[in-house]
Amino acid sequence: MTLPELSVKRHVLAWMMSAVLVLVGIIGYQRVGLDRYPFIEFPVISITTTLKGANPDIVDSSITNVIESAVNSVPGIEHVQSTSSPGVSTVNITFALEKKVDVAFNEVQSKVNQVLRRLPKDVDPPVVAKVETNAQPVMWLALQGDRTQQQLNQYAINVLKKRLETIDGVGEVRLGGRRDRTIRVDLLPDRMAAHKITAQDISEAFAREHVQLAGGFVVGSTTESLVKLDLEFHQVEALRELIVAWRDKAPVHLGDVARIDDGLADKRQLARFNGQTTVGLGMVKIANANTVAITERIQERVDKELRPALPPGMSLSVVSNDAVFIIEIVDSLKEHLIEGTLLAALVVWVFLRSVRSTLIISLAIPVSLAGAIAVIYFAGFTLNSLTMLGLLLLIGVVVDDAIVVLENIFRHRETLDPDPVSAAINGSNEVVFAVMAATLSLVCIFAPVAFISGIIGQFFRSFALVVTFGVLVSLFVSLTLTPMLCSRYLKVEKQHGPIYRAFDRFFAGLDALYVRLLDGALSHRLWVVLATVAVVASSGFFFANVGKAFAPDADEGRFLVSLRTPLGSSIDYTDAKLREVEAILDTHPEIRSEFSLIGLGAAGQVNQGTVVVRMAPRGERTLKQQDVIPMLRQEFTRIAGARVFAAPYPMVQGARGEPLQFVLTGTNLQELGQHAQALQRKLAALPALGRIDTDLQLDLPQLIFSPDRLRIADAGLATQDVALAINMLTGGVDIAKFNDEPGDGQRYDIRVKAVEGSFTQPADLSKIYLRNKAGEMVRLDSVASFHETLGPAVVGRFDLQYATTFFATPTLPLAEAVELVKATAAEMLPTGYQVLMIGQAEEFGKTQKYMSFTFLLALTLLYMVLASQFNSFLQPAIVMLAQPLAIVGGVAALWASGQTLNIYSMIGLVLLIGLVAKNSILLVDLTNQRRGEGLKVDAALRNACPTRMRPVLMTSMTVILALAPAAMGFGAGSETSPLLQPASINPPRSTPMTTVSVRDVPGPREERISPFCPAIGPARREPLLRRGSNDKVRQRQAPLEIRPRPEPMGQLPAAQIASVD
Repeated sequence: MTLPELSVKRHVLAWMMSAVLVLVGIIGYQRVGLDRYPFIEFPVISITTTLKGANPDIVDSSITNVIESAVNSVPGIEHVQSTSSPGVSTVNITFALEKKVDVAFNEVQSKVNQVLRRLPKDVDPPVVAKVETNAQPVMWLALQGDRTQQQLNQYAINVLKKRLETIDGVGEVRLGGRRDRTIRVDLLPDRMAAHKITAQDISEAFAREHVQLAGGFVVGSTTESLVKLDLEFHQVEALRELIVAWRDKAPVHLGDVARIDDGLADKRQLARFNGQTTVGLGMVKIANANTVAITERIQERVDKELRPALPPGMSLSVVSNDAVFIIEIVDSLKEHLIEGTLLAALVVWVFLRSVRSTLIISLAIPVSLAGAIAVIYFAGFTLNSLTMLGLLLLIGVVVDDAIVVLENIFRHRETLDPDPVSAAINGSNEVVFAVMAATLSLVCIFAPVAFISGIIGQFFRSFALVVTFGVLVSLFVSLTLTPMLCSRYLKVEKQHGPIYRAFDRFFAGLDALYVRLLDGALSHRLWVVLATVAVVASSGFFFANVGKAFAPDADEGRFLVSLRTPLGSSIDYTDAKLREVEAILDTHPEIRSEFSLIGLGAAGQVNQGTVVVRMAPRGERTLKQQDVIPMLRQEFTRIAGARVFAAPYPMVQGARGEPLQFVLTGTNLQELGQHAQALQRKLAALPALGRIDTDLQLDLPQLIFSPDRLRIADAGLATQDVALAINMLTGGVDIAKFNDEPGDGQRYDIRVKAVEGSFTQPADLSKIYLRNKAGEMVRLDSVASFHETLGPAVVGRFDLQYATTFFATPTLPLAEAVELVKATAAEMLPTGYQVLMIGQAEEFGKTQKYMSFTFLLALTLLYMVLASQFNSFLQPAIVMLAQPLAIVGGVAALWASGQTLNIYSMIGLVLLIGLVAKNSILLVDLTNQRRGEGLKVDAALRNACPTRMRPVLMTSMTVILALAPAAMGFGAGSETSPLLQPASINPPRSTPMTTVSVRDVPGPREERISPFCPAIGPARREPLLRRGSNDKVRQRQAPLEIRPRPEPMGQLPAAQIASVD
């Protein structure tokens, strides 16, 4: 008993099987998460090592080089990147995506442990950690108000941060623009000299007077008491009375030589929201959690609990919310799903002109989508832009099988067997193998996508899985639910009325036109072949001229502005330039808010700033993000004394968003700087590349300390004493901890440093005095000197070589920009220096290789499926002759619409192979059946092609119209429409070439029987020809099978699909 026969005879079972799919799909939909992109875990391990006071050169040679060399032997490494900044070494190791991050962590930790003895003795132990590339804030809040910076910080840390971190799904709350409360001891060099106080005295005083010790217990016979030896100062006023030294039998208090304030940490960071000082709170979600649900919970707590409890004068605003764009994308795709479903149903009704037939076929859509959503849930995926696109694609695909089955059942009811039950069983069995082959052709097209490695493979794995299981569910529905519904509810009757008559005339004309075209194609086979070859040859033009990129730009409604002032610039100078950027942004009505930051990151450089720009909602502005950013780039060039760049948010958070990124590597740091500057000048002369930015930082003004060791020794000093004094007065030292009593549970740094403005030029260092062993005061400039020079602020490495990174947003396609950069670098760089692409440019190069593999494997699997169906080695090749035409049409559509060949459109082209194969399968399968019944090749083609024209048109039109709303670029996330454009702009181009080519292929043997469905074969078809108790059917069929033209469709019943049998 076949599956259709079982479903027809046990209709309740068929209903229940579909109901189970729908039920599981509904449950999965309610529990599945929402996100913008699929979750990708990037295996990145970081090693952070601190050596306080060390300059970048020392950090690079003593720490970074040692650690890089040790870990480079760990298997699976793709890149090793490092930065050596003042006092900090950071090494980031990126592994292949297939590498298990826990395994990588253990291997790196083992390698680091082996070189601990080779590191400087004063270095802090290296910290090895897994980098959570997805653990970036999904929402930023801004705390503002008429309060001091310290009060804002304290409220954010002690109240808001703690309340927000208790929300389910929030893993961490990060603070931006944070300046912690600090007890500042601002030393006065002139007073220190007058009282003969040195840096050593200050250090010794704190070590002697500001201490906590363990007192132990006093134990009595029945009780015991804890002895508390808390000898620290817990009030700022009391700290002023700390005795530093005795002079002439009188104490010198700390307040005599310093100003003590309850203030903030050094001004190395700044945050501002819409021009006002702020403290930013970034919400980091737990990995793979539901972004939308988490942000909704955060918003709810902010509205109901946090805002009402704010002190008077404070405000809490939402700066950015990743969920806004995600919701826009999902809502837009939901609209496209509804629109596509209605348009697909409209196509079915237009062709069938039967409401019952339309409803029967349309039922396949929700059942198949429910099955696909169940797969999303059980596989642990989220509803994101890729899985939603897969669901949207399924709308046009899942009805194909139901259309073919219903069309054949209808034809049986109309011409062969009026009995609903037997017609449903026999009509379904007749096409079951063709439907299975067509479905498997789509499955084998998407199966290779699941085996692609790299980011592109991780990116589209969920998409491929959703489509694959969706079409398998549609196959199941078409062989169970559709035959059952046809056997019980399908009616074959003539429809009357002017609209129906108009449709009859239209389809009659269409049939007549197609028959004439078919006759012409069969009569002029050579011309058809030549025309096909010419069309395929034209693909060279389209492939050469279509733009190539990794991903299309998206109108997210937010972007980043990066600012860089010259090395050595103060934070106040950078802030002034940042205000100029904000002023330009304020002139654009499309921009809603700006969140400005200075001094972020491990290096905390005050010459770098970032502005997070949020645009007005999509409905309140006329310009897209892609239009605003180029305008801003031009306006930012007018800002003197700073380099400013606007770029979209990166696909991988934590990086910069420019599409063109590459590194220049070499063996010598100084020569690398010279070549980098020369390359930047050369590339800047190419307008198509846009403005070029680089992270090269080798020109930081530095004062080099040159001790005169003989004089130091002669004066009774040690070089370490000299360095300590300079370090405390110019750099500042966190000398001790402080807490209030009663306190807030926090301990704060006591920072000792010379008062602001004491040292503004090298000559001011003569104010520093030291005390030798004899108690005499020695002026610093008598034992040491300083000279000014330029040195690196940050030393960067890439794959063990010195490197600098370039960033650009070219106006030409990414692939052309990459070739232009490589050609320019090859002309001017000497041996040992090279350019390597990173970011999107690197992934685009990998994508081209992966997609070539995907196309080849997909075509191979498709050939295997077709060969199995047709039991022929040659006929599959004929069916696959239509594939080049589909690819040409898809690329031509991209070229004509101004879209690029990117990761989305490449998958769309892969999809085309399966869609076109489905049409060819229907045609060749029926032709084989007709030839098996004794017809010659031409007669079989003239019979099969018009018969299959209607289902081929229906399946093609349902795909085209179902994808049309998204392909036309309506709504948020429409930039991914290139995936759908090749598929939607693809007429049923399989027929002409297939009909011409099938002529000279031997027909299949009559005894061919499907191993999957034994009912297919002559033993089944022969009773169908005998049905009717006389030879009228035979006499009626025979002339139709050999006549050159079928009678017009308009003369047949209106709801009939096939013109002839």
